[in-house]
Amino acid sequence: MVDLGSNSFHLLITQLVTSPTDKSIITVNKVKQKVRLAAGLDDNNLLSDEAIIRGLNCLKNFALYLNTIPVNNILIVATAALRIAKNNQMFFDAAKNILPKKIKLLSGEQEAKTIYCGVAHTSPTTNTKTLVLDIGGASTEIIVGLGCKAKKVVSLNIGCVSFLGKFFADGRLKKENFIQCTTNAAAVIDAVKEEFIQLGWQSAVGSSGTMQAMTEILKQRQQAPVITLAFLNEIQQTLISCKTIDNIEIAGLRADRKAVLASGLSILIALFECLNIETLCLSSGALREGLLFELVPDAKII
Repeated sequence: MVDLGSNSFHLLITQLVTSPTDKSIITVNKVKQKVRLAAGLDDNNLLSDEAIIRGLNCLKNFALYLNTIPVNNILIVATAALRIAKNNQMFFDAAKNILPKKIKLLSGEQEAKTIYCGVAHTSPTTNTKTLVLDIGGASTEIIVGLGCKAKKVVSLNIGCVSFLGKFFADGRLKKENFIQCTTNAAAVIDAVKEEFIQLGWQSAVGSSGTMQAMTEILKQRQQAPVITLAFLNEIQQTLISCKTIDNIEIAGLRADRKAVLASGLSILIALFECLNIETLCLSSGALREGLLFELVPDAKII
């Protein structure tokens, strides 16, 4: 399976293992490459030649792995950056000559429902409603669901890569940049928040790199992996004191997460404030797990 995300491209090779009692999906290999496709979108939502070339070069690498797999067993999906790009056909046409199978472009609603499916199938089953948040490179998905069924989904055109270019382009971590970024994210979330608040939920989970980064910092501190607004505000203050993205040093934070941390954090703060979220935990599943379950609904992921 290949996931052409707005921040990273992912290749996931899995194997279905069948026993007399059940079916399991095990990971054989996975490759992740930072392509930052969304960074190549201009004000007219046109992808730059450089971004397209970065993406195609990554696909050439992935194709070496895909050539060993039967075509019917391959699934290739694209998400927000290629959904938004007005010149996406240029990318798709060039990709046809590299990949063994056509790329499936997911709509925002399809992406949100698939993320929820991945979260639901990797979480303990409960009879309570769950709020699921996913901050991607060029879009943010908000979902409320019960059990395996998504009740309400929305995909918003706010993401950690696109907002990095808009509000932290100079690499400086000033308070004003954070305020602008959070305010702009909140303006988009405000348009949909009432319907979600009216629907209500009993627990909130996150399924993207920003939430993972926050959880890793909490674990490094030997604190419970529960994200709160107070903790997010504290991390924001720490980032402001670092002054620049290149200068970020936070115990537990991986180097590859530094570039989009400020923009992702700002969006997460806006989500907390707009939706009145008290606590958020990390989910082990998201889009790719959801896609695996669509392929093999009766198997469990190991």
